[in-house]
Amino acid sequence: MHTVLGPTTKRQVAFVGPLGVGKTTAVRAISDVPVVSTEVMRSSVAVGPRRETDKTTTTVGIDYGEWVAPDGSRVGVLGTPGQLRFASARASVVARRASIVLWGYGDRSETVDEMAEWLLRIGDEHVWARTIVALTRREGRDGEPDIAEYRRRLGRFRADMPLVEADPRERDDVVRVVMTALDLDEPQRPKPAEQPEPAEHPEHPEHSDQSTQETA
Repeated sequence: MHTVLGPTTKRQVAFVGPLGVGKTTAVRAISDVPVVSTEVMRSSVAVGPRRETDKTTTTVGIDYGEWVAPDGSRVGVLGTPGQLRFASARASVVARRASIVLWGYGDRSETVDEMAEWLLRIGDEHVWARTIVALTRREGRDGEPDIAEYRRRLGRFRADMPLVEADPRERDDVVRVVMTALDLDEPQRPKPAEQPEPAEHPEHPEHSDQSTQETA
């Protein structure tokens, strides 16, 4: 196996989501080449108290691996930082037109709101059109949000946004997630959101444009 020093693929899938959810783990699970990792010991970059579920390392840049798809093509797989203060690294990946997988903790009641916050954080309807949501740790425990609750909230961003359950440690699960994300490479026109944000434009924008031109 050879070490990849930079992107060599036409298609890429980026993993985004909160700290410790399994983005780097998923890259390692699926990659067919040695992963270029940017993980460091968290004690050197951590801000604030450590929670029980926090891992000891954190990603500070872009983790990079490659997966060989069934058709023989190579797909770049990128893991992004979960900490908000490394948002610039994440933004650089989202801007590349990569397909996006938003990973979330499926066993936490607050994840429904957290996924909505992350969707707003990573972009707009153009980004959401190439985004899927993958939930980890779905074990049927008491207090886990119902899948229907996720679908209702995601429907406010895109009515047909794919939602899957997956274990980032399992290669087959990650392959399924990545293939679902790649299906968005050539999507049909996305369905409108169920509850779009209130429009700020006038009912007859052409009139407003004409008025603007007359007063310019």
